[in-house]
Amino acid sequence: MRRLAIFAHFDPNDRVRPYVHHHLAGLKRSCERVVFVSTSALSASEQASLSPVCSDVFLRENVGLDFAMWKHALERVSLDEVDELVLTNSSVYGPLGDQLERAFASMAGVDCDVWGVTDSMDMDWHLQSYFLVFRRAAHASEAFRRFWAHVLPMKTKSQIIRSYELGLTSFFVESGFRLASLMPYGTFPPPPTLARLRGARRGNPTIFHPLELLERGSPYVKVELFRDNRFGFDLSALRAAMAARGFDLALIDGR
Repeated sequence: MRRLAIFAHFDPNDRVRPYVHHHLAGLKRSCERVVFVSTSALSASEQASLSPVCSDVFLRENVGLDFAMWKHALERVSLDEVDELVLTNSSVYGPLGDQLERAFASMAGVDCDVWGVTDSMDMDWHLQSYFLVFRRAAHASEAFRRFWAHVLPMKTKSQIIRSYELGLTSFFVESGFRLASLMPYGTFPPPPTLARLRGARRGNPTIFHPLELLERGSPYVKVELFRDNRFGFDLSALRAAMAARGFDLALIDGR
């Protein structure tokens, strides 16, 4: 299986954090080639630190978030010999242990063209874009080229989510492709009572059920949980579960 991963990165302090290096190394175990694209002003030394793992490093202006970064890289790499295209980003910690390799092995038996680790019912059903895999039938299609040709550098996150994260799922479904999730949203309960009282919408397992995701074998945990924790969850059990799966908690704490 020949896989190409494109990693979209942003850091407000123009650094490649240790957790990002960990993620890239994990991708390299499963992907023949890893391409890095960033909207941060990375120094020459930061860029050089990527060379052991990344075949290409692209820098671009800070507009359009991850979809614009993925488009930038897709315009500069060939997918001719690629069986699976992986799109991921710096919004997650991981992979944990060998769970990414296990995810690829598990999904190998699923008859689909595009898959993600999780899907969500937040706003509408969609594959969550922090980790997406396009098989050859999808990435070699005219529909794939048409989708990316229409990706524009929108300025707000909400515009990008509605147009491209949700839009990608609906576009590929309407184009006749089969989409699947490693851990379907329907297998998770509604958000906890406290989260609902604070205005949480239904259906985002990465925010409301991160511990259950780890227990089911998810390779990733969202950075947002530790950075924002908008719903005031007790993260001690999640940290313990990540450590039990071999993840260095110093990567969360920024050391």
